Amino acid sequence: MAKYTIRHDKNEPRGRFRGDGKFALGIVIGVFGAILAFVSFEFFWGTPDFSEYLLTVPLIISLIVALASTYIAVNALLEQRKAREAGTDPVLIAHLGQRVDARELVTFNISNVGSGAAIKVQLVTERPVDNDNDWKKRNFLQNIFRPHKPFAVIPQGQSVEFNFALGWNLLGQDLSNDSNDELPSRPLPPFQAKLSYEDLAGAQYDGEFTIDVREMEGLGAHKSPQMRIVAALEMIEKKNK
Repeated sequence: MAKYTIRHDKNEPRGRFRGDGKFALGIVIGVFGAILAFVSFEFFWGTPDFSEYLLTVPLIISLIVALASTYIAVNALLEQRKAREAGTDPVLIAHLGQRVDARELVTFNISNVGSGAAIKVQLVTERPVDNDNDWKKRNFLQNIFRPHKPFAVIPQGQSVEFNFALGWNLLGQDLSNDSNDELPSRPLPPFQAKLSYEDLAGAQYDGEFTIDVREMEGLGAHKSPQMRIVAALEMIEKKNK
């Protein structure tokens, strides 16, 4: 099964290598490793004096405890950093949806479900391999497969919505029923949507999503309660005129 990325791959900006604790951990491990190697050499290949063994054992134990404490402390620091990033990093996802005022209309959305603003958002969608006759019958309201200019910013909790197409034009006709020459013969094949963007600190993110219109099968196209209220108010207004 193809990879479906939810959490994007993140590339840190330059200059962050020594800021995550890994560089310091490497230095500490190197120093402790050199000391431990020297002590081990003296312990096993040095002068066989039992009194020196007794003096060396506490030192080895202290070094092991210090190394383990350092490792645990660095791991705790990295976990805190990941938790902080999860609370500040933007996370963009590409997905299908329905218009609130016209549920039969399928939309293509880019939503920021993270905790920060995404800037310089670039969208690339690959056109699926579809039958030429079916492609002409899709009646796309907006061609999302053409090149897009980058979006300057998508704030936290906000979405960019494209009116994609009507549901029956994407899903096609049911071959078990009477054929309809005006509808495609099969659903639109799955296609890939790629997103690349940055956060306010300059870190870069890349994500790839598999969009499959068949997930919309069986979803209702009935009017939402809000639209029913609007329709009822319009009818009341017409009667009062």
